[in-house]
Amino acid sequence: MERPTITIIIPVYNVEKYVNETLLSIKNQISQPNEVIVIDDGSTDGSFNILDNFRDLQGWKIIQTPNQGLGLTRNFGRSIAKSEYIYFLDSDDTINNNLIYHMRKIIHQYNKPDMILFSGECFVDKFTNNKKPNLKFTLQGEYFRGSKLITKLTKKKETLPQASRYITKVELWSKNKLSYPKGIAEDEAVFFPLLALSESTVVIPEIYYKYRLGRPGSITLREPNAEHASDFLNRINFSMEFMTIKSDLIRADLSAWRYRLARKGLNYISICLKTKTPIAWITIFILFYKTKSLSFPFKLLWRFLRYFLKVFSNVNIKKNDY
Repeated sequence: MERPTITIIIPVYNVEKYVNETLLSIKNQISQPNEVIVIDDGSTDGSFNILDNFRDLQGWKIIQTPNQGLGLTRNFGRSIAKSEYIYFLDSDDTINNNLIYHMRKIIHQYNKPDMILFSGECFVDKFTNNKKPNLKFTLQGEYFRGSKLITKLTKKKETLPQASRYITKVELWSKNKLSYPKGIAEDEAVFFPLLALSESTVVIPEIYYKYRLGRPGSITLREPNAEHASDFLNRINFSMEFMTIKSDLIRADLSAWRYRLARKGLNYISICLKTKTPIAWITIFILFYKTKSLSFPFKLLWRFLRYFLKVFSNVNIKKNDY
């Protein structure tokens, strides 16, 4: 087997304090990727000036584009990638210096799987109250389509969709016409379809990725707003459409898909209540029909009750303060 080719794609936006560390973690790989595509997505700080320091490295491409968002920038990077495999790295995170070396070994060992999942760990940029997400996989080995991988990951609560914890064949995207949508939570929109479409997925528990938690301005620290509600609605519609079109592919994991869809619906309701965004009730009724969850109406009622209790409590506090 020929040496597997791998492209790393890094969208960059206003991360001048962190991007140098990210790019050094790629430059210092003991086995270099075939191609590194760094795309400045219209940064307004000094990020692009830092990228210039890496322009002359072999196989590196430094590109500047008008701002279009993370998902569309990733799509652009994938469209110009020349390798057989691609890996998306966020511009404020880092990777271990042996990532590419071990990915090539695994690709050889498992005869070119469609997808490889690996673990990550958090490091805190500053004090934050955010709960550390679980970035570790405990499953190990090769899983073929129909082996209920999504169900197994869901039961273990190891389904956090994060593009920097897996590499994929470019062909998996192109032959299925899959791409990132425009929106806030791009990762979830493609992670589960990729798992469903992959004919061979390898899961390894080793840690190769380091996720920065608590960076000012990061998506995870933003307060929910109407855009978040719209994004959740788009994710719900995307999931329901995928479940309909690819029903044969998700049959083995149907219960897990229904569970995740119900969770999306409840989270959407909570965000709408918090941001006072009108609820798309027709979509919620369709979701209820598709999930066939008898507990969904009761959990939905509890979300409303909890919200109004909180509002009532705040009103009383204000009255007492007055």
